[in-house]
Amino acid sequence: TRPTANLFAVYDLSLMRTHRSEGVETADDLSLMRTHRSEGVEMTESIDYSKKTFMIVGTHAEDDRERAAMTFACAGAASALGVKTAVFLTGEGVKLAQKGYAEKLEPVTGMAPVKEMMDAFVKNGGRIQVCIPCLESRGIDRGQFIDNVKFVNLMDFTAEAVEADHVFTC
Repeated sequence: TRPTANLFAVYDLSLMRTHRSEGVETADDLSLMRTHRSEGVEMTESIDYSKKTFMIVGTHAEDDRERAAMTFACAGAASALGVKTAVFLTGEGVKLAQKGYAEKLEPVTGMAPVKEMMDAFVKNGGRIQVCIPCLESRGIDRGQFIDNVKFVNLMDFTAEAVEADHVFTC
């Protein structure tokens, strides 16, 4: 049985993995069944999300808290499904990865705090990338960022984006 939650929930896959012996699906073998109709015939197919890649481009921080939160709500949902997910922070979005910044953002009604969603995303295997030209244009030193972020130039971003199955911008 798959846990259910509201649209913005981020599953804690480490908890799911601990229940493997009790028959609960895990991210390691997570696939979903999708049913659709084609020419009047109902067809069911299995989707193995662990083979999919997704990149979310986060462009906002305090300037648009809802879009900032949606960046990590969408990323968390994708990583909870087992999708290999990266968040590329650009523009004002680079501020989200600064030490102490996300904790200060007031939560959006109906959503978890951005910092909690970021932590769950990383814990579930998600990757946070920061645009080097964007942090430099804002005068932010690389030492001011949280652990485990990757600083990415535009060539590396472009190479990964064109290879991703889907790219989404918040």
